[in-house]
Amino acid sequence: MSSELKVDTLIEKTTDNGLAVDDHHFIDNIVKQSNTVGSGSIGSTENGAIIGPASITGTLTVAGNLRVL
Repeated sequence: MSSELKVDTLIEKTTDNGLAVDDHHFIDNIVKQSNTVGSGSIGSTENGAIIGPASITGTLTVAGNLRVL
């Protein structure tokens, strides 16, 4: 199933909680992520980034571009 949500602005419901999407947390102009990356793949027409230090616990397949910052 494919879903799409189009919005201009996302506003946190509870002040100072920020927004969470999967394993990323956006709060007060800071993006935080877990230091553990599971499995995933980056297709040949895709770009990906990991902000380290990070441990990959599964398999990461890269056909496109991956930057580790």
